[in-house]
Amino acid sequence: MRNFSMRFLCCLVLVFCLGHINVSLAQDGKAENDTIVIGINVPLSGPYQDQGLDQRRAYQLAVDGLNARGGVLGREVEYIIKDTEVNPEVATHNALELIQNDDVDMITGGSSSAVAIAQSEVCQKNGVVFMAALTHSSVTTGFDHTKTGYKAQKAHRHTFRWYLNDWMTKEALVPFLIERFGTKARYFYISADYIWGYSLEKSIRLGTGLQGGETVGSIATPLGSTDFSGPLAKVRESKADILILNLFGQDLIHAMQQAREMELNESLHIVAPLMEINMAHAIDNEVLQNTYSTTLWYQSLQERYARSKSFVQSFSQEYNRPPGSSAASAWVAVHQWAKAVERASSTEARKVIPQLEGHMFNELKGTEQWRSWDHQAVSSVFILQGKAPVEMADEWDLLKIVDEVPGNKVVRTRSENPVMLEFFD
Repeated sequence: MRNFSMRFLCCLVLVFCLGHINVSLAQDGKAENDTIVIGINVPLSGPYQDQGLDQRRAYQLAVDGLNARGGVLGREVEYIIKDTEVNPEVATHNALELIQNDDVDMITGGSSSAVAIAQSEVCQKNGVVFMAALTHSSVTTGFDHTKTGYKAQKAHRHTFRWYLNDWMTKEALVPFLIERFGTKARYFYISADYIWGYSLEKSIRLGTGLQGGETVGSIATPLGSTDFSGPLAKVRESKADILILNLFGQDLIHAMQQAREMELNESLHIVAPLMEINMAHAIDNEVLQNTYSTTLWYQSLQERYARSKSFVQSFSQEYNRPPGSSAASAWVAVHQWAKAVERASSTEARKVIPQLEGHMFNELKGTEQWRSWDHQAVSSVFILQGKAPVEMADEWDLLKIVDEVPGNKVVRTRSENPVMLEFFD
């Protein structure tokens, strides 16, 4: 009887221990011998498909590199790619599938602020880290204004953004424009008719207006527009000094081409606040060389930073062309999350997030930091100008850095962006 009691007691202890192990593994998402799965949600069709393809290439390269070095926490990393179609509803559906059906450990992607914000909402509700890639609207790590005038917070505890935002562009670009063109310049805006276009125009108008600049016109154009002749005719009639094109992807390419055809580049200055190498490659050099823009990363930084050099070389060897800032945003997202997972010894969001908050890092530039209270990376902003054909070393040597503004000079203060991120349950 005593032996039976002892055996029974040992069985109870064993069951308890096994149950405790299973609970621990469940809390960490997967067993230690399982693969780590990343969900990639990018535009592989639509007006931003070139940027989505660049991100896809960088994601694949980054994951292959991690696995070649033994994976993350000794586990192989896999990825599942979905097409957002630059559509927030599609992006939302994709994100839910990645979480509910594919049990992903992290989601990343972007190439549209509306799409990024939609994914951010899904990831917050489901407790999955979202490493936003190419998203430029301040709303992604801040607030949106509702139709009734109230502010709705869109920043979330589970979302991190390395990419610069429209406020950072404004803080770097406006002083540059004032120095170049004076305080009395007349501005006309053509902006994408969705949340990114609105927030970018609002930021730049605020900056130029405070310096004495005058807005003489503003037109919103639907995402995916191909005919900008009507808006550009309004620009010509307005006698503006500076045309601000708050457009991206194929939209910006079409607008710039038609501005060249209408010879507007000969009568006014053109500013494309956000430029990316795939767009620059498709724009006529005659108009590009006199266009000013901003970015947070460009391939020429390989001359200054060893990690940028390694990234550019790896990408160029694999794809026979250099990466753009969209690819850089994907590269940083994967590597920064993977390093946080290693520091946390876990893929569990509640353990990974504290490892990112406030963390100082060197990935493709100098020292940067993930802010703990809004999860916006503090990073310098570069002013770009297109190169003349005689300055180009090859077909991809399209832009030059004419100025750099430190990150702490361009990011919003806490009083300017008073978000309150969620607590863990």
